Amino acid sequence: MMTLLDAVRALATRDARVIGAARFESVGTDTRNLQVGQLFVALRGDRFDGHDFIDVAAAAGAAAALVDSRWAEMHPGAPLPLVVVDDTRLALGTLAAAWRAGFDLPMIGVTGSNGKTTVKEMCAAIMRADAALHGGGGDAVLATRGNLNNDIGLPLTLLELRDHHRAAVIEMGMNRPGEIAYLTGLARPTVAVVNNAQRAHLLGMGSLTEVAREKGSIYQGLRSDGVAIINADDAHAGYWREINAGHRIVTFGIDEAADVRGRCTLHGLGS
Repeated sequence: MMTLLDAVRALATRDARVIGAARFESVGTDTRNLQVGQLFVALRGDRFDGHDFIDVAAAAGAAAALVDSRWAEMHPGAPLPLVVVDDTRLALGTLAAAWRAGFDLPMIGVTGSNGKTTVKEMCAAIMRADAALHGGGGDAVLATRGNLNNDIGLPLTLLELRDHHRAAVIEMGMNRPGEIAYLTGLARPTVAVVNNAQRAHLLGMGSLTEVAREKGSIYQGLRSDGVAIINADDAHAGYWREINAGHRIVTFGIDEAADVRGRCTLHGLGS
């Protein structure tokens, strides 16, 4: 169980401070499904502000709230203990990275222009089947729910890690340059795969080459003994090989030179 003091230590670089004292077992950002004893993280967005729901979070049984300094200064009589930071969105990521660091387990990071969620689900299903063969339970593998793959969804997924997990499969999406590198820094995958680089995320990147570089930044977050999974059929496979010179590389595709090859056979009754 993490305490507010633990949270502040993890958030040391964010100039965090504590008002009150509490313990929490998990984290939530939505008061509609907040659980008793959770740390409520008040996030700001273009169309919402979680700080507007601090009272609701307190009534729902939140143990404490992670708020920004602007709100804390304007509300000196908060109804529950607080962790005060400059930016709650960044603090959520820092907290998740600190939590993830406490788990030594296979962590597969998946990104790409298309097919991320499908590949993530396939990997999770395979790893769950393997865990079952070795005595693991049905929840032995943590995986991103749906496509919650951004700088909010990924930290929340990492914060779900528990001692019973034997592996994790984390999906990473991209809405702006630098996002994959940021998410990779939080998750620290032991295995990384880029499905492909296509024009799905060309907006804001300038060129397909820049998309490939952005997606490829997932590999740069691998530790020295990490494994890079590369799509041999993608036009940018050569570049991804170059940036993975220090890692073990496994390729896949239809290309005959791939380590793992797919084969398509058509069966019919004639022309």
